[in-house]
Amino acid sequence: MADSVDSIEGALDWLPKRFHSVAAADVSAVYLVELAGPGGGAFWLRIDDGRLSVGEGRTPAPDVVLRAAAPDFYGFLAGRENPDLLYMEERIVVEGSLSLALKLRVIFSASASS
Repeated sequence: MADSVDSIEGALDWLPKRFHSVAAADVSAVYLVELAGPGGGAFWLRIDDGRLSVGEGRTPAPDVVLRAAAPDFYGFLAGRENPDLLYMEERIVVEGSLSLALKLRVIFSASASS
């Protein structure tokens, strides 16, 4: 399933399936993801006390903005790219709360409990 994430639509389908509500219980944030290149575009995530909503396009006043090349971000979702390395190499740029951005790893981790 995750290996086929190569579009905004695929990401919007994948994210709710991998969402771990227990890991997100104390999170209340809006994320905007802006992806460049083939398969790119923008989408948003709203996490509020263990609940997730997602949508295509931009959202006003996000708490966190993530910017990356689409293949890098989709590689992160599919587990082919290390998010720490993407960040250190500035292949993913975080604006806003870095601590909220880091929570996404656990919230969408294959090993987190729902």
